[in-house]
Amino acid sequence: MKKAFTMAEVLITIGIIGLVAAMTFPSLLFKYKKQEAEARIKRFYTTMAQAVKLSEIDNGPAFSWTKAARMADGDGNIVANPAGTKEFYNLYLAKYLKTLFIDETNGKLKLIFADGSTTTMSIGYCMDIQFDYNGDKGANTLGYDRFDFLLCTEEGYNAGLSRYKQIPFDAYFPANCKNNCSRTRLLEVCKSKAMYCSSLIMYDGWKISDDYPYKIK
Repeated sequence: MKKAFTMAEVLITIGIIGLVAAMTFPSLLFKYKKQEAEARIKRFYTTMAQAVKLSEIDNGPAFSWTKAARMADGDGNIVANPAGTKEFYNLYLAKYLKTLFIDETNGKLKLIFADGSTTTMSIGYCMDIQFDYNGDKGANTLGYDRFDFLLCTEEGYNAGLSRYKQIPFDAYFPANCKNNCSRTRLLEVCKSKAMYCSSLIMYDGWKISDDYPYKIK
């Protein structure tokens, strides 16, 4: 006659399974979040780059696009220009981007996409674009779930930002660093200034490597 498992044996087995699950679940969850972030950041970059190219077909080279003058406070700090940002977006980008909703509060233009990610835009030296791969969830902090990008018109170059002129929309590379920066350099600047982390992720083929300095939220 076949011997059945005792209640104690069943409970021990269930306990072992639960312990293993508790040990592996955080690792699996982090891996999933990292892969989700990588996929969404890459998709955002591709979508924006394509939108710029399509707009150039209709509106001419991006470096000839007009942009409202950046605004500064009494101390010379760049401040939001909501009207100018909206005008630029409506003229050059709105037709080529699919959004669920647009929020115009807090002085910036915030685009909400179907996957829950968001993008805020604000005129500075260039059009400053910040992508949040999980929207209002998570840390809402640069380097963790928010990543900076730039859309530069000719004004940006005249202001002294030496960027790669053949690519108006790009990750946020340090000045003079598009083609001659090593990965070591990009990792250093990402650690010191999280706004540059998009350049490191781009350099790594849109992967968040094991030595990436921030924990994806």
